[in-house]
Amino acid sequence: MSKKEKTKQSQQKWVLTVVCLSFGLSVVMSLLTSLFVESAGLFVALISLLVLVSIGIVSDVIGTAVTSAVEQPFIAMASKRISGAKQALQLIRKAERVSSILNDVVGDIVGIISGSAGSVIAVYLVSLGMKSAIASMLITAFTSAFMIGGKAYGKGIAIARSETIVLYVGRFMALFEQKKRRPKKKKA
Repeated sequence: MSKKEKTKQSQQKWVLTVVCLSFGLSVVMSLLTSLFVESAGLFVALISLLVLVSIGIVSDVIGTAVTSAVEQPFIAMASKRISGAKQALQLIRKAERVSSILNDVVGDIVGIISGSAGSVIAVYLVSLGMKSAIASMLITAFTSAFMIGGKAYGKGIAIARSETIVLYVGRFMALFEQKKRRPKKKKA
């Protein structure tokens, strides 16, 4: 198989992976959100919406930081065995895929699900006596303003502090890798 064919096949596998990941994440996040938001009161529904918007902003910041970070400082850190540097290098070397998952997949899913959560909140507001059009407009405006404003603000931070952000994510990943590697104690 030629290099061009391998690249095309790899790209097709990646697209299929993203589609399956998007579907799975959408189902899980939508189910959890709808169960949680619909069974809770207005205050909990608003908190849930803020959490969803925050997830969208944080994932966008991390995706942007990974895309704008450079390998060199992490190579030096990895040679000094700084925790998380090896994982940060892996993220940077796969920046296109990491960015695609965090900025596009997670960002789009959170945007859609926050719209659903917002509609539930609008129904709560209508039940409290607010006009339907006003409730819907306020929730939509609130959600989009905070999501877009937060992402715009976050992008500047992500670019200016990409090394720090990617290293923190690498350290977080290293924690999970250490837990996986720990041998289980045998029962006596």
